[in-house]
Amino acid sequence: MAIWDIFAKAKAPKTKPLTSVLPMKGPLGSSVSINRGIVTWQGADAQGFVNDGYVSNDIVYSIVRLITEKAKIAPFHVYKTIDEFSAKKYKALMQNPDKITNWKEMKELHAKAFEIYTGDQRLNELLKFPNTEDTWSDMVEQWCAFKLITGNSFIYGKLIEAGANKGKPLELYPLPAQFMAIIANVEVFPPVRAGYQLYYGKLWSFTTEEILHDKYFNPQWNITGNQLYGQSPLKAASRTLTRSNEAKTASVSAFQNGGPAGVLFMNDDRFDPISGADQAIALKKSVSDKAGSQNFNQIAVSGYKVDWKEIGLSPVELGILESEKWDMVSLCNIYGVPSQLLNDAANKTYNNQQEGEKALTLRCAIPLLVSLRDNLNRKLWTDWGYKGENVYVDFDVSIYKELEANKTEQVAWLDKAWWLTPKQKYEEMGMEIPDYVDQTELEKLYIPSNIAPMDTFAPLEVPKNLNDLLNNK
Repeated sequence: MAIWDIFAKAKAPKTKPLTSVLPMKGPLGSSVSINRGIVTWQGADAQGFVNDGYVSNDIVYSIVRLITEKAKIAPFHVYKTIDEFSAKKYKALMQNPDKITNWKEMKELHAKAFEIYTGDQRLNELLKFPNTEDTWSDMVEQWCAFKLITGNSFIYGKLIEAGANKGKPLELYPLPAQFMAIIANVEVFPPVRAGYQLYYGKLWSFTTEEILHDKYFNPQWNITGNQLYGQSPLKAASRTLTRSNEAKTASVSAFQNGGPAGVLFMNDDRFDPISGADQAIALKKSVSDKAGSQNFNQIAVSGYKVDWKEIGLSPVELGILESEKWDMVSLCNIYGVPSQLLNDAANKTYNNQQEGEKALTLRCAIPLLVSLRDNLNRKLWTDWGYKGENVYVDFDVSIYKELEANKTEQVAWLDKAWWLTPKQKYEEMGMEIPDYVDQTELEKLYIPSNIAPMDTFAPLEVPKNLNDLLNNK
């Protein structure tokens, strides 16, 4: 069944819509205003963020792809909470992954807090194939991409209408955020959601129970409920994005419409304009004969005085190429992506590619996944039929090998750590102990032979006549 056929069966919102807050231009309205005297970005709406940002700008496309490709590889599982205290501690620490220094301890904390739960087959199946079109990885990619581009992600849950699993999601579909509208009740304070609308060829209506909305923080409050939408990162970078797009347009225009680089003309007083024209034709033929790779470094010779006048400016002289470099860095900063991952040769902040990948995981991918996880669990516990059930959906960070300690440095450190037993060193490295190894020997401490206590050494006797000895007396 096509997704639009599913939409056709969607029920109208249960709460009567009082006003429609729209983040886009279109037949339903507009939230974009042009201030007199101030040039505003023409794409300052959700459709513009998609069309002028992700679709038309290679830098934004590359940044979003870097993040989503990193985020979508994390496997999700259904867990059951077995230690509430450890679970709360784990969730709190994961809110700021950039500050976590020991991911081995985080893995142990997670194992202490949760265990795999297989009691709900429907939920486990959703984490593999959320619908007939997408894998879970595909949906995570779309979920994260829409949020990165527009500041919002909308997931439609097609709910089971009868039976033992009534109210639980049968299928999940990511919706195009640029065409979504929130129906807001502005008669109460603060304004709250009363439903959702999707304008795509026609108007599709959804209840608040059917839609999971994940968004970024938006400080722009107004009486129509604009704060119910998330702010796109591209809105903060709108001028940079405009400059980047215009620089590319200007560069292409310079190549397509630049015409001749200059004018070569006769500047010899011995010729009048008429006779000079014949000499100019002969000069042009001489220059043309020297063209081609086979005539590389050949010199065209003229027996007459000539001159050259350059017309127009090159992209380098216009500063276009240099501007594009800084635009890339600025857009990377908006998303927290190390610019070296986009081949920024000038950025030497990280020592190697692995450090850059680690920063991408910690600063970009994991925060997105934490928000996705928390919003999904909130929806499961409230509107999607799992209220009161001890289930918890989470992602596995062990897939990100860049978070593991540097093995070379770890081995060098453990080699000097005589106060640890071999068994403890195996555990620290995350390695299994071979069966042929004597376990009792691994429990012992091995002190290096070159280490001895200070009290075993005799005190150094200094001669009383040291000064005399030094002075050869």
